[in-house]
Amino acid sequence: MNDPITEPLPRPIVGFLPTAFTPEGAVDSGKMKDLADLLARHGIRPAVLGGMGEFYALRRDEARLCMEAAVAGAVGRVPVVAGIGSSTREATELATDARDAGVSVLVLNPHYFAVPTPDGAAEHVRRITGESGLPAIVYSSKTQPATEDHLERLTAVTGFHGVKETAFGPDEVRRRVARWGDRIEWWGVGEIGGTEYARAGGKVVTSSLANFSPATSAAYVRAALNGESVDPELAECCAAWDALLRAPEGYLGVLKAVMRELYGWHPAVRLPMTEAGAASRESVARFLERFRHLSARSAP
Repeated sequence: MNDPITEPLPRPIVGFLPTAFTPEGAVDSGKMKDLADLLARHGIRPAVLGGMGEFYALRRDEARLCMEAAVAGAVGRVPVVAGIGSSTREATELATDARDAGVSVLVLNPHYFAVPTPDGAAEHVRRITGESGLPAIVYSSKTQPATEDHLERLTAVTGFHGVKETAFGPDEVRRRVARWGDRIEWWGVGEIGGTEYARAGGKVVTSSLANFSPATSAAYVRAALNGESVDPELAECCAAWDALLRAPEGYLGVLKAVMRELYGWHPAVRLPMTEAGAASRESVARFLERFRHLSARSAP
C-alpha cells in the first residue's frame, strides 16, 4: 500500500492558513512555520494571507513574516502561495516581498469596495506580476466575478495564471475550460466543492480543513478524484467542517478555536472580526469530540 503522506495527489491542494498571534498580539511565526511544515509533509501547499489569514488586518512587515514562516516550514517540498490585497501600489510592494521570501504563486484578493473595470483589473494584474515576476491567480467572488470581459483582458497579461472561482458553478467552469483550455488554471474551494470543480476541469483544490487534518483533506480528494468510494466518515467530516465555518461570528473565530484546542494557538482574531462566542465554542467542542481522531492521523 502507498504511504498516504508520499502518494501523489490527483490535483494539488492549497491549504489556506490562519494567521497565528501571540497573547501580546504579534504574529507568531513559529506556529505558522510548524503548520506549514505539517501541510507540506502531506503534499499540501501552504497559503498565507487569504481571508482566512486576515490579510486585511496585517501590516506589511507582519505579512512578510507570514510569508517567510510558510516558506521556512515548506522547506522546498511544495510551492508556497500568498494572498495579495490592497491597492495596486501596495499590492505590488507585497508581491515583491513575496518573491523575495520564496513564494511561488500569488492569489490576488478581491478589492472590496473598489470595483475596477475589466481594463483596470487587467492592469492591476499586469503591474503586480510584472514587478514581482510571480504568476497570479485572480479571486472571482460573488461581488467581483471574473466575467468573460475580464477573462478576455486577463488572458492578454503574461503573468495571469488562473482563477480561484467562487462566483460561478462547475457547469460554467466546464464551459470556460472548453473555451480557454490550458490558458486558465481553475481553482475550486473546499474538499466537496473543489472536487466538483476538478471534475469540470479545475486543476487545484483549496482547503481550510487541511489546518485541522491534512490527512483527511488529502484522502478525500484522492478518493473523490480517483473514482473511488469516499470513506463515509471522511465525507461526514468535510460536511461538518463546512457547516462549522458558517458560525455567526464568521469562520475566523471558530477556526482559531479549533487551532487552540489542537495546537495551543492563542484564539485572538483582529478587529473588526471577533473570537468565537459560547455557542460557537460548543459547536467546536462537538466537532472535535466526533472527529479529533482524524486530526491525529496527520501527525508525522
